[in-house]
Amino acid sequence: MKNLKFLLLALPFFFTSCEKDKIEGPSLNNLYGELTILESLNVVGDGADFSVGENIYFTASFSKQVDWQVKIKGLNSGSVKIISGKSDAINQSNSTWDGSSTLLPFFIAEDCEVELTFEMHDDTIYNQLNIQGEKEYNDESTVLITDFENGFNPNFTGFFQAGCTKALTIGGAGQGINFLQQFGTCDWDWLIGYIDYYSNFWYDQQELVNDPSQVYFNIMINGDSTISQVSNVPNSLFKLEFYEDENGDGYYDANTEDRYDYEFDVDWNGWRMVSLCYNDVEKLVLATSGGNAVRNPSKISNVRTLLLANPDSGPAKADVDFLIWSIGKPLLN
Repeated sequence: MKNLKFLLLALPFFFTSCEKDKIEGPSLNNLYGELTILESLNVVGDGADFSVGENIYFTASFSKQVDWQVKIKGLNSGSVKIISGKSDAINQSNSTWDGSSTLLPFFIAEDCEVELTFEMHDDTIYNQLNIQGEKEYNDESTVLITDFENGFNPNFTGFFQAGCTKALTIGGAGQGINFLQQFGTCDWDWLIGYIDYYSNFWYDQQELVNDPSQVYFNIMINGDSTISQVSNVPNSLFKLEFYEDENGDGYYDANTEDRYDYEFDVDWNGWRMVSLCYNDVEKLVLATSGGNAVRNPSKISNVRTLLLANPDSGPAKADVDFLIWSIGKPLLN
């Protein structure tokens, strides 16, 4: 009788434990199942005009969760946008595109090829789309210094070594049509040349906000990643200098006012956007000792760009385009 009572008491626990037999973790289908395309890649919003805020998104569905990537490439600009995710469906929530670029230059009004690929699977799906209007990056949250589309402003002064080149060039720009070509050889000094972009002559004249953590400087640089055979370091270096006019007298005084510097190797080929937060104390270092050592973006009176060469080898190249401040985040995420 005692054994029967024990059995009756144990039965509910037995059935409860059987009912709780649920699989935890990823499903076997997601891990080992074959990938089947249930809905092919579709483009929603084809022919979008990004200049007026229109968007494009993509749809597709699969038999399992999978790592996927949509790659959009401009057939004229060569610009590339990459959108990626992990899911069993591509839809508006995970694939909306506003016309921005992952790899420069920027997209223009053009036809694009679209390629959908999957990690660990050989399947590839192709499609096409058209851009009616290119994305506008200069808006109420930016302050444009120059994009060279109206030429080179002669009020931006500077110096380039004899035999070195600073030239406005048409075609092949990072943004628009024009860019500033900079290159040369100088095996007796670091400096190829520099340009002062005075704030009085910036394209946009609105004042920067004074919170350095919200202010980002952005510049497109077209690099040449050649390496010195002598010292095994990049031939080309680039430096940014930011001058603050603390007392507002229209002049910079190194004895009483701040300057912040950022120097880096140009170790890539093609166009790349370099973005720098004005509050980045590791990259952007105080270069003077006479000021108040307080970062005041609204008091910047000049941005100087310098192209430097490794004197062990001499040649250097770093073209520039689209110098622009952005508020709250880098121009490109």
